[in-house]
Amino acid sequence: MDWHEKYKDKIVSPEQAAARIRSGDVITSNFGGSIPYALLDALADYSLAHLENVTLYLAGFYKPTRIAEAQYNEHVRIRSCFLGPWERKAVAGGSDISYQAMHLSNITHDRTDKHLPRVLLAAGSEPDENGMISLGVAPFDPALLDVCETVIIQVNRKMPYVYGSGCLIPAEHVTCLVPCDEDLPEMNLPAPTAEQRAIAGYIAERVPDGACVQFGIGGVSAAIGEALAVRHDLGCHSEMFTDPLMKLMRAGVINNSRKNFCPGKTVFTNALGSAALYAYMDRNPALEAQPCAWLNDPRNIAKNDNMISVNGAICADLTGQVCAESIGFREFSGTGGQLDYVRGARWSRGGKSFLTIPSVHTDKTGKRSSNIALTLPPGSVVTTPRADVHYIVTEYGAADLLDEPVDVRAKRLIEIAHPDFRDRLLFDAKKAGYII
Repeated sequence: MDWHEKYKDKIVSPEQAAARIRSGDVITSNFGGSIPYALLDALADYSLAHLENVTLYLAGFYKPTRIAEAQYNEHVRIRSCFLGPWERKAVAGGSDISYQAMHLSNITHDRTDKHLPRVLLAAGSEPDENGMISLGVAPFDPALLDVCETVIIQVNRKMPYVYGSGCLIPAEHVTCLVPCDEDLPEMNLPAPTAEQRAIAGYIAERVPDGACVQFGIGGVSAAIGEALAVRHDLGCHSEMFTDPLMKLMRAGVINNSRKNFCPGKTVFTNALGSAALYAYMDRNPALEAQPCAWLNDPRNIAKNDNMISVNGAICADLTGQVCAESIGFREFSGTGGQLDYVRGARWSRGGKSFLTIPSVHTDKTGKRSSNIALTLPPGSVVTTPRADVHYIVTEYGAADLLDEPVDVRAKRLIEIAHPDFRDRLLFDAKKAGYII
């Protein structure tokens, strides 16, 4: 029997689904590609005349949505635990999007205990022959099905059907099914720069065969994917699944054959990349998507021997404190899973974590400044405390800071700073008493 016939009593239009929302509701949604964007547009339209004081919790838009515009501020407030370019643009336009400071490993606890939702909105695949819907590129924790009174799934035929106990939910547990196809957000990475390839080289030389890797998205990650092409029998336990990881799987470099936790499987919780990536994910038995709180739990990450974690950052001070989420007082991204993976890799047998930082940045006037400084700029958020940092990597080298005293930290960080700033950094470190 066709699923449209089997679940005809649950099928509604986006407009009918939006009308299920009530003033004062707390709504939770998904990550990036599994956010039901067409459904949120319908909710935006409905809210203008019918809703007040609705709060929507989610974790980062991967494409624009009208509900993030300032005109909906009094109707639907958005609380996001990760800000991307679309949120930053909306905030600049007057939108009331508030950043929710939170480790992603804590997201299930927050959504099922502290900020309890009445409504769950997500995007998923068509129900299969067994009535199971795949949440595709970003699963939520099935515990939310027990918490939410109303569960609305936008059924998108373009969503890849991905396996994993945290990614499959029964259509019987869904209140409304909203058939509405839309393209998934895509990100096609440009070729890495020379600086990014240099950073990747310092990391790759410290990655042994058989290691389990995690890295995110961007030029450094693309360069790491290239640099690891000579390795053998790598595993993958990564918050994000991206094109560089897919290419390593296709080449047989990542085969998960030596993983001692989730052996034989690449596990992830959030995918973003090209159309080819989404096609590769569809019904691929080598992939499993799991809820973020489980996947990012440092205790689970640490179960992988030789865990290699790579994450980007914005700046660091000479004691090793790292900021990866704000530019001064302005929230730029989010806490995310960085510290989860830094700690998980540290607790792993043979594990290493790497935080990558370009040595300099250039402001709008053309002035260059060092991203390694005596102190973090005022307002900067410490994403990873100095006592947790293992390696900090720039295009000039990799500084091992793990359990080192402050004078050693300062010297090693000065060595990997841009040459134009090293003398000044040494002067500042001596004046501060970091180096005698």
